[in-house]
Amino acid sequence: MKSKILILLSFTLIILGMGTASVSAESSTITKSSKKITAYRKHEVSSKKVVKKETEKEQIAEEAVVYSPNTYPIGQCTWGVKELAPWAGNNWGNANDWASSAVSEGFTVETTPKVGAILVWSDGGYGHVAFVTEVGEDGLIQVQESNYAGNMTINNYRGWFNPNDGVTPGIVSYIYPKN
Repeated sequence: MKSKILILLSFTLIILGMGTASVSAESSTITKSSKKITAYRKHEVSSKKVVKKETEKEQIAEEAVVYSPNTYPIGQCTWGVKELAPWAGNNWGNANDWASSAVSEGFTVETTPKVGAILVWSDGGYGHVAFVTEVGEDGLIQVQESNYAGNMTINNYRGWFNPNDGVTPGIVSYIYPKN
């Protein structure tokens, strides 16, 4: 017997035996285009019964497998970009690792900004990532990002800016979605 349950939670759920479990949800507020919305991290739990014979007794165990669309810590820049670019990998590491992780998964990484690309700064400790929303003819861009200047929500905090101006340190590169 297989069943799928859609639940909201922010931690890994492990169920053993036949019982009930209560689950709470973790949420965060996202500001996007002057609207405030609440985002919940969704986890899908698939469970199946496994029958195991032990002498004359039957034991039934229930296994739970958790699938998450976004495994990055809520509020961090990596979480914000994963929310905006679900095609980004869940295991790309810190922001300064994203370009090399993307290349290893077959994504194209270059130095020209494009709408829908992920902007990566390689320095500043852990690096920083943002999602490109607009590119001007003059080379200035606009982005949506999280954890910019300590702001843990997704927003456009910079307006039009030059990503190579040194305000955010590091080499600038862009990860493009696969076609």
